[in-house]
This record gives sequence, C-alpha cells and structure tokens, in this order.
Amino acid sequence: MTTTPSGDARLDRGRELAEQHLGEGVIERWRGVSPALEELTSAFGFADLWGRPGLSRRDRSIVAMAITATLRAEPQLGWHVRGALGAGVTPDEVREVLIAVSGLAGFPAAWTALEVAEPILAEHAAGSADGGGDAG
Repeated sequence: MTTTPSGDARLDRGRELAEQHLGEGVIERWRGVSPALEELTSAFGFADLWGRPGLSRRDRSIVAMAITATLRAEPQLGWHVRGALGAGVTPDEVREVLIAVSGLAGFPAAWTALEVAEPILAEHAAGSADGGGDAG
C-alpha cells in the first residue's frame, strides 16, 4: 500500500482493500479529488462493505461490475473490470456479466459497459500473452 497508516484501523483496512482491488495509487487519486469522499469510500465502502464476510472478492467484483454498468458509471466500471480480472474473473465472465446487464438495465447500458471493458480486456490479454500477467 502506498499510503501511510492513519492510526484508524478501519480506515487503514479499507484503504488496503481499495488498493488491493483497484490498484496502487487509487487512494492518492481519490484524495486529489476529495479527501472527505476518499475517507468515506475507504472506511465505509471498502472496510465495512467489501470487508464483510459472506462473499469473496471475486463475487463482490461481479456485483460491482453489474451495478456500475447499470449506473453507467464508466470510470468506476473500468476500475472494477480491472479489479475483477485481478480477483480471478475471466475475460469471458466479464463479458457475460456485462451482457446480462442488458436484461435488467437495457441494451444501451450493456453496450456502453462493453465499450468500456473491451480495451481493458485487450490490455489484459496482451499482458498475459507477454507473460506479464494482469495489465490493469
């Protein structure tokens, strides 16, 4: 983790989970936009929600992709596609999740989601072909 400990165990745990899932540097990017929202996202979103037992990181990744696709939250969908790949979701499974969105959120949401995901999946495939693993 690139952030220094805050002294707040919950916040530190959330930041660690966020960076594990979304990639190193995410906390600094969030802080650059809004330190207050970064703290809420890290503490509540990641420590409290993502840190709950009952679903694996892989399963939570699938849920997050479906919801961000439905909301057409394109930047966040990109983050979650990369996180899902890192959590063991296959490129074909990513596509299936996003296709499934069409039945509940509509075809425009599914198409938008696939347009966001495909370049990330291509990067991932190129990284895997180079032996570099996850490119996200």
